Amino acid sequence: MRSTASAADAGPERNEKLVSIQLERELDLGNASWDERIFIKVYVAVRNSGLLAAMSAELWHTLCCVATFMDRDGRCYPSQDEIARALSINRTTANRRIQALARFRFHGKPVLLIEKMQENSGKGMRYASNRYTIMPSSKMRIFDRDPETDREDR
Repeated sequence: MRSTASAADAGPERNEKLVSIQLERELDLGNASWDERIFIKVYVAVRNSGLLAAMSAELWHTLCCVATFMDRDGRCYPSQDEIARALSINRTTANRRIQALARFRFHGKPVLLIEKMQENSGKGMRYASNRYTIMPSSKMRIFDRDPETDREDR
């Protein structure tokens, strides 16, 4: 089974893919288990849109890493340790990059939103983890959904 994402428009007058996320699921009949793979495709339009020129290599690297954890709504739940391991950097550097990515703006809009999640620990609410949301301004879409339209409908 294969689901392919398509990127958001490069601009209001162009309907070009910039980046797409593809999810592929494969059933191993030998042990009756599913294997899931996520692929990120980068199109020439990402260069032409100005996104690559606007971002540092570190921010692009970090955005692509976080995007591999993205669900259908653009939400990602990796720990900073998971991000650090995936990028072969330490946790402090991963945190610094994620914070910089959250401050980065493309055409005046954020590409990553960080929300502090809380849970009830029995002694009251406490900080549990971060939820990262890949924003529509990143031009990344997953599963052929338009994140701007989908979010407006909610």
